[in-house]
Amino acid sequence: MDLGRYRRACLGIIAALGAAQAHAACPVGQEAFTSCQIEGRNTEVFVCHDDQAANYRYGPVGGPAELVLTDTVENVDFEPWSGLGKAIHERITFYNGDYSYEVGGGFDRPFSEEEMHQDIRRFGWVDVAQNGEGVSRLECIPETVSYGFGGGIYDAKVATGLAWDDYSKTSVSAAPVQTPILKTETRYHDPGDCLPSTEFAFGFAKMGDRLTAAYHKLGSPEASSNVTLGGLKIDRMTAFGIDIDILQDVVIGMKATEPLWEMPSGLRVGLTRGEVIRILGYVPNGEEPTAEKFSALVCLDDQDTFAKWYAVIVFGQDKRVQSISFASLSP
Repeated sequence: MDLGRYRRACLGIIAALGAAQAHAACPVGQEAFTSCQIEGRNTEVFVCHDDQAANYRYGPVGGPAELVLTDTVENVDFEPWSGLGKAIHERITFYNGDYSYEVGGGFDRPFSEEEMHQDIRRFGWVDVAQNGEGVSRLECIPETVSYGFGGGIYDAKVATGLAWDDYSKTSVSAAPVQTPILKTETRYHDPGDCLPSTEFAFGFAKMGDRLTAAYHKLGSPEASSNVTLGGLKIDRMTAFGIDIDILQDVVIGMKATEPLWEMPSGLRVGLTRGEVIRILGYVPNGEEPTAEKFSALVCLDDQDTFAKWYAVIVFGQDKRVQSISFASLSP
């Protein structure tokens, strides 16, 4: 199904429900994605947007907002309708530190002439979570729900060069896919997925670097701290969103937590889960595409057997890369 074409057709058939009320609460120049009053709370929520930004506003009915959150259209976590089922619904999530606020809206589409003459069932919600764990679910009063399917944030995201990837439940670049970097090899009689040794690098710093080279690249001749691993004292240098662990003058581990540290393939902090899968080629080692982390060993045919490295990509609650770590299995 051409979801974009179907969205446009639905937009012409189904008017935005309660749109006048929702637009009245949006800043000048923005349109409403969804809005409603919360059941049993005397509060309301509005999600408005233009082609650059989306914002979340929650507070007492008719009063000033208690919480306002804003994100760019390109970055905001938006999940369009899948095209399946009787109910048309979409959701958008805003993040504020450890907390997330998922706002959804929808309605049942009529399938028969009889249903065309009946009131359309509307629904909406706000799900609040902390570190990915649900804190509360707020239900919308149905008759106050404003949600108009078609165009809107979906088209704004497409205009930025993004496409929806239902496999990973994230947005990805619509640009052509590069040659996948993940490989499969037989290790200890079982097939496994691995990364080329050339991928175990962040810019100029790479696994196996000698101490002098690694330190001087970052402009610091001294370790900033030390840690103990398996009884061994390991020097750790921390600078500009990267940790570098050194044992016996050799880099044995690195961890990047800022986007400026990029692997040769382009993998970096801040990419969506779907963008990571596109670069890898597939999800490693049979993990779910929505897993909280992906991991892979270094390919043996690319590296001396003593250097048994592995990589771990960790995703945050916003479905984007939170950190990328390299480590040695045998320091």
